[in-house]
This record gives sequence, structure tokens and C-alpha cells, in this order.
Amino acid sequence: MRSIYLIRHCQPAFPNGVKCCLGKLDLSLSEEGRLEAKKLADYFSKIALSMIITSPLARSRQTAEIISNGRYPIVSVAELEEIDTGLWDGLPFDLIKQKYPDDYQQRGENLARVPFPKGESYHQVLMRTEPCIEKMMKKYNGNLAIVGHACVNQGLLSKWMGLDLEQALGLHQSYGSISLIEMDEHSKKVKYVGKNLEAIPDQDECQAILERFHVGEDVRNHGRCVCKLALEWTDLLIQKNYNLNRNLIAAAALLHDIARAEKEHAQIGADWINREGYPRVAEVIEFHHLLSSYDEERITEKTIVYLADKKVSGCQRISIDERFNKSRKKCTTLVGKVKHRLAYLQAKKVESLLEEAMGY
Repeated sequence: MRSIYLIRHCQPAFPNGVKCCLGKLDLSLSEEGRLEAKKLADYFSKIALSMIITSPLARSRQTAEIISNGRYPIVSVAELEEIDTGLWDGLPFDLIKQKYPDDYQQRGENLARVPFPKGESYHQVLMRTEPCIEKMMKKYNGNLAIVGHACVNQGLLSKWMGLDLEQALGLHQSYGSISLIEMDEHSKKVKYVGKNLEAIPDQDECQAILERFHVGEDVRNHGRCVCKLALEWTDLLIQKNYNLNRNLIAAAALLHDIARAEKEHAQIGADWINREGYPRVAEVIEFHHLLSSYDEERITEKTIVYLADKKVSGCQRISIDERFNKSRKKCTTLVGKVKHRLAYLQAKKVESLLEEAMGY
């Protein structure tokens, strides 16, 4: 099984900062777009890629170069250029509606088949992009990243998902978003569509993820109890003007023990959630067992989930001393006892930090 990451380029620098209908007009990335691409570079620094395939247009090519950061080879493919928007290329949308009202209405009624005036339709784009990508996927082994454009990506995804091309517009592709396709010799499976690196799953999606990974009800119940305690603290801290992401804390608490049955469950769980397209949540999960020295000194989403987990055994709230007295019996070696002591001291330190902040 190999992974294909289909990425929309990051934000371009629109002329005079005004968004326009963008096709083959060759715009570079904006400063915001470069920041988005740097976040993608950090994300893909932890994923083994054999190749990055990109459209030659500057906004895609620059995104690919920043993602690569010299780590991965890049190949530019003309067939991946964005849809040709013809006479509308570079025009603001308000002007298009005024100047081409009939064409605008016709395209709105049949986006798949009606081309832009002197340009292309979605169908024509798919006819040039899909054979090219299929060829690239056969030519290059391993995991691939493909940096394309909104219309290009929507057409490919609709094909791989077995959807009518008319449904392609519903496959949202924000700047810098990622869609993951897992494939083998016989099939392709679209795992998720158009996820931004800042995305956080809601409660329903968290439960769906736990179901997909066949997590038992006892672990789920523990996660719910950890989540409840963590959010109680979070709400108090937000009232005291702490800048905390409540949704991030909730998702990480619900999912923190997703790999509980595994030996290195914090790291493995983080890897699983990262592959689900939620790197921010994965980062919190990675440190729920043991914090970095940075996070034990300040109140962050990581410290809250970490301590809430320490103060919930099953679904029962307990003290730090109760928690560590219980686990101390499992430490039979000198090294194990030393690690246990250090973990206990960290938990007590974080507990004091939070209690002081909440006024306990």
C-alpha cells in the first residue's frame, strides 16, 4: 500500500490583493502562501516521499519547492496546469458577472461540460490530467505528493471516488489543503478530501475515527472522562484570559488512547491521527504520556490533556499520588523506578502550575 498526497497550491499573490478568476495566469505565492507552504514542509518532513509532482505554474511549483526543502526530487508536468479560464482569466468575479452574464449562468448550470469562454471545461481538464497522473504513478514508486490546482484536484478526486463530474465542485479544496489517496496495484481509496493542516475533528468525527480503528468501549469511555475534566479546566482558564483552543483539547482528549493496546501507544497514536489528516491533534497526543521540558513550564493544550489523563483512571477521578502509587508496583528495575520518579515529579509540577493558574 502506498500513499498519494494530492495538495492544492498555497495562496497566490493576487494583483492589488483582489481575488480573481485564476487559470493559467502565472502568479507567485503571497507571503501568507509561503507561510502556508512552510507548514506543509514541516508536515511532510515526517513523511517519506519518493517524489513531488507539480504543475509548472509558479504558485504550485513554489509550493512544491518549499515542501521539498531539498529533501525530495521534484518533477514539473505541463498536463497539471490549472483549467484554462479563457477570457475570464485574471478578472474579478464581480466584473465577470457584469460582462459575461449569459456565459456565467450557462457555466453555473453545467460546470462539468460548459467551458470557460475560449477556455476549458472540467471534463477537458480531467481528460488531460488523469492519463498523465496514472502514468506518473506507474513510473514512480513509493509515496508521492502531487501539487495541483482546485479544478485539477476536484476532477481527479471525483474520478477516483466514483462520483459524477458534476459533483466535483463539492470536493472543497482550500489553499494548502491535502487529500490522501491510498492505493495498491488494483485499487485506489480516497481516505480524506481537502483537509487543512489546522483542521480539528469534531466529536462525531472523533467517534468515527475510534470506530475505524476498532477501539474498545472502555478506552472510549476513558477518553470521554478525560475530555470532560480537561474541558472543565479549559473553561476556567479561558475565563482567566488564557489563550487555549477548546476544540483541540476536546479532540486530543477523546483520541489520546486510540493506540492504547500498542507498546509505544502515545507515538503510534500520534502517527495514526497524523495520517487521518489532523497533525495538530497528533502533536498533543504524542506528548500525553510524557511532556517536553518546554510544555511542563507553561499552560498549553498539551499540559491540560496530559494532566487530565493522569488524574483519570478508567472513568474515576484520582489524585496524582494515587495514580503513581498504583503504577509504581509495575517498576521492577532501577531504570524503571528512576523513570517513574521523574514522571511523578513532572506530573506534580504540572498540577501545581494548573492549580495556581485556576486559583485552587
